[in-house]
Amino acid sequence: MISIQGLTKNFGHLHVLRGIDEHIEKGEVVVIIGPSGSGKSTFLRCLNLLEEPTSGKIFFNGEEITAAHIGKWRREKNINRYRSEMGMVFQHFNLFPHKTVLENITLAPVRVKKLPKPEACKRAMELLERVGLTDKAHTYPPQLSGGQKQRIAIVRALAMQPQVMLFDEPTSALDPEMVGEVLSVIHGLASEGMTMAVVTHEMRFAREVGSRILFMDEGVITEQGTPEKIFTRPENPRTRDFLGKVMALA
Repeated sequence: MISIQGLTKNFGHLHVLRGIDEHIEKGEVVVIIGPSGSGKSTFLRCLNLLEEPTSGKIFFNGEEITAAHIGKWRREKNINRYRSEMGMVFQHFNLFPHKTVLENITLAPVRVKKLPKPEACKRAMELLERVGLTDKAHTYPPQLSGGQKQRIAIVRALAMQPQVMLFDEPTSALDPEMVGEVLSVIHGLASEGMTMAVVTHEMRFAREVGSRILFMDEGVITEQGTPEKIFTRPENPRTRDFLGKVMALA
């Protein structure tokens, strides 16, 4: 579904991504782990061009989304179309505080996908029921807990009916007791076959949900494999060192 060839990203003299070749198949849950500053979030943001790659190519369903040879207007139009197919959930919730939960969820489907408002509201309420928050439909975000806000952020992304979901450390801004309720929603999506790429520091979650684990360090993927292989038989010394430290803290 997503193919990456020779992906690099520089911020001035800082080389954050150093030539990544990777693929994500339909139905896979690819979990990306590694130390802070290894390029995990930048890699994820490059997948839907929230960060413009310095070089390399990204293909989505066989079509190159980094093509620079097409006109600027057409390229921006295509990028918006691709982004509507790649739902993204960030560390922070980014909900509009002056709009109700229902308004936050229906805004993009109505404006971007031109979905009739009654249909968008029906879809939103179905998704809210799925995450146990139908009673919050007419509540404003400042009245919600962190875990509730992040579940709403996930619902907002799902309301666009994306083919892929990207999660950038979705629990890092939450209090510990709220982490489980968000991870359970992502776990449910995985069990339904949603294609996902997840950056996380939650090693137990990575082990339980991931179909494949990528370990990143200094802008490259140094090791990858099944959760069993990575967590029980890592080959790279850096992977072993990292997991030894984080598992000891868990």
